[in-house]
Amino acid sequence: MGLPDATYVDFVCLDQAVLHTFAAVTSDLVRAVLEADLDARREKLLSVLSEWRWFWGVDPSRLSATDALGLFGELWFLVRWVGVSSKAIEAWDASNGARHDFQWPAQSVEVKTTSSGGAVVHNIERLEQLEDAETGQLYLFSLRVSRDALGANTLAGLVHAATGALADDPAARSELLAKLSRRGYTPAADEHARVPFRVVDEALYRVADSFPRLTRASFADGLPPAITKLSYQLDMNACADWRVAETPDTARFR
Repeated sequence: MGLPDATYVDFVCLDQAVLHTFAAVTSDLVRAVLEADLDARREKLLSVLSEWRWFWGVDPSRLSATDALGLFGELWFLVRWVGVSSKAIEAWDASNGARHDFQWPAQSVEVKTTSSGGAVVHNIERLEQLEDAETGQLYLFSLRVSRDALGANTLAGLVHAATGALADDPAARSELLAKLSRRGYTPAADEHARVPFRVVDEALYRVADSFPRLTRASFADGLPPAITKLSYQLDMNACADWRVAETPDTARFR
C-alpha cells in the first residue's frame, strides 16, 4: 500500500564554506515544522527562512569572545533595563557606528561590560566614547559578569528573549535581526553565544561634567604629535558619586 501524496522540501548545501550555517538552518527548520500544526507548517517554514536571511552571509567565526561579551552587555541592558520595544530597537545604535550604544532625544547610554575579577574596571577605547551626548544627558551602564557553568544567562538566550518580545512586531523584529547580523552575530555561532554567565554587578552612572573621563576636550591643543589614538581604563569603584541606579526599577534615565 503506497504512501499518500505529500509535499516535500529538499535542502542541499553546495558550498562547504557555509556548511555549519546550513546545518543550523536545517535544524531550525526541522524543529519548527515538527512543533507546528500540519496546516501551519508552510507558514512556519517560510518564517524561519525569512529570519535566517539576515544571517546567511555572516561567518560564524567572525564573532570573537570580546565581541560576544560586549553584545551580551548591550542586550542585557536592552532586555532588563530598557524593555524591548520598537522604540528601544531604534535607539540601539551601536551596530550603526554611532557615538553611543543607545541614543534617545533626551538621553544616551554607553554600555561597558567586563568579565575580569577584582575591581570593576572598563576599557574606554576612544576619546569619543564618553563625550557628551549630541542631545540630552549621557549615562554609562556598567556590567560585570563571571563565566559560570551554572549561570542562567547566555548571549543566545538574550537574543531569544528580545526576538520573542517582538513576535507581534515584525518590522522591529527584522530591524533587531539586521542589527545583530551587522555585529557578527549568527545563531550558528555556538562557541561564544552559548557561554553561560552569572551577573555579578550592574549599575547606571550619570556622566556629568565632573565625571572622571578623558575626551577630546581634555586636550585643548589636540593629541600630541604622533599620537593617533588614546584609550584608558576606568575604575568604577571611584565613580560611586555618579551612580544613579543599581536595579532597573530604580533607573531614572527613561
